[in-house]
Amino acid sequence: MKILIVDDDEIIRRIVQFSVKRLGHDVWLAENGDQALNLAKSNPSIDLVISDWVMPEMSGVELCRRIRSIPETQHMFFLLLTAKASRKDYLEAMDAGADDFLVKPFDPEMIAAKLRAAERILSLQTQLRHKNEQLTRVNEKLEVAYNQLKQDVEAAAKMQESLLPDNNIYIGTYHLATSLIPSSTVSGDIYNYFNLGNGDVALYAIDVAGHGARSAMMSFTLSRMITADRFRAQNGRLRGPGDVVCELNAEFQVTPPNFDYFTVLAATVRANGTMRLCQAGHPHPVAVPRNGAPPFALGQGGFPVGLMENVDFEETVVDLAPIQRVAFFSDGIIECASPSGELFGLDRFQDLLHETRRMPLDEVPVEIHKRLAAWRHSDAFDDDVSLVLLEVARDRESQG
Repeated sequence: MKILIVDDDEIIRRIVQFSVKRLGHDVWLAENGDQALNLAKSNPSIDLVISDWVMPEMSGVELCRRIRSIPETQHMFFLLLTAKASRKDYLEAMDAGADDFLVKPFDPEMIAAKLRAAERILSLQTQLRHKNEQLTRVNEKLEVAYNQLKQDVEAAAKMQESLLPDNNIYIGTYHLATSLIPSSTVSGDIYNYFNLGNGDVALYAIDVAGHGARSAMMSFTLSRMITADRFRAQNGRLRGPGDVVCELNAEFQVTPPNFDYFTVLAATVRANGTMRLCQAGHPHPVAVPRNGAPPFALGQGGFPVGLMENVDFEETVVDLAPIQRVAFFSDGIIECASPSGELFGLDRFQDLLHETRRMPLDEVPVEIHKRLAAWRHSDAFDDDVSLVLLEVARDRESQG
């Protein structure tokens, strides 16, 4: 170790120096506190200071306090030489930052024992400092990686948002309003609609199992795969949504079994007011009648896509003449939990659709979001919340 010995008594200084050098340590000498402090500042590699307590101008306790106040020297082990032995003196020295004491008169063996103990402590401190430095470097690398990942995820979220269609649009006699509230930066929910011409519309809503980047990548892939052409046959006629879902199920079968499954609701809506829909594990869409009757569920249920081969996905044919609106939604709505754990539920959602039936369609998604946030007591959700509302705009049709 590198040791600084401080004592205004030359004899004591030499005795301590002899004992320390005999143990193989490097030694610096100082006659007073000011000289010692300057040596410590200019030689921050010093490991240990052995200082007399009572010295003119600056006491050993004050020297200790000064050394502890300087970042470059505060690591130094401080050993006080003293003839004092009162409890008050010890507490004063400890409060100043002293690590240990040598009570006069002392012998070389006691100095050796104290230095061995100090060396063990300093060695542990050095190891800890190195570990902290390594940890700091690791944390810096992790922070860089995290910031890069955050930027990538935010970029992915913007890209995903760009894939979504306009959230308020008229196609022929139909009015569509949509919304998506991700539970994290990116979402496993995706939806779209297509103007097939002649007033016909196709739409789908998908919820990929899981959350975060993995499910978002799957939803991104699906958004690129499911285009308007999926709903068109070669002869120009519309394909049934059941055929579209069967096709997706065949494409997403892998061995071993695919755990990246997803639920989907696909529909085609003809200009004549006939809707065909196929439900594959997705929540039942809800129809809002024109006559003010309570809303009711549509669909046949069915397995999610990607879980089983050769599954028949049935279609449901719906006459939209008596229906004002149809809501297609993910389970993030009905499974939204209150602080006590109670789910929002299908009944409560149907009541909400009933309450908002006279509200302009494009305002309904905002109201649903507001109600869910109030139910949860938070704007943050555990699952993605997606919604596609379809309204038969007969008044628009009459306007030409």
